[in-house]
Amino acid sequence: MATETIISLVLAFCALLFTALSFRRTQNQDTSASATERATMTADVRYIRQSIDEIKLENRAIQKDVGELKTKIVEVEASVANAHRRIDDMQKG
Repeated sequence: MATETIISLVLAFCALLFTALSFRRTQNQDTSASATERATMTADVRYIRQSIDEIKLENRAIQKDVGELKTKIVEVEASVANAHRRIDDMQKG
C-alpha cells in the first residue's frame, strides 16, 4: 500500500473516532441537562404543592373565624333587638 493511502485511512479513522466521541459527549451533556431540568421541575412542583396545602389550611382557619363571627353577629343582633324592645317599653310606660 502506498503511504498516502495509509495516511488517508488513518485520518479517516481518526475523524470517525472524533465524531463518535463528540456525539457521545453531546449525548451525555443532553442527558445531564435533561436530568437537571427534571429535578428542578420536580422541586418546583413540590414547592407548589406545599404552598397549596398551606393555603388550604389558612382557608379553613378563615372559614372557621367567619363562622364564629356569624354566630356573634346573630347574638349581637338579638341583643340589640331586645334592647330596642326594652327602650320602647320604657318610653311607653
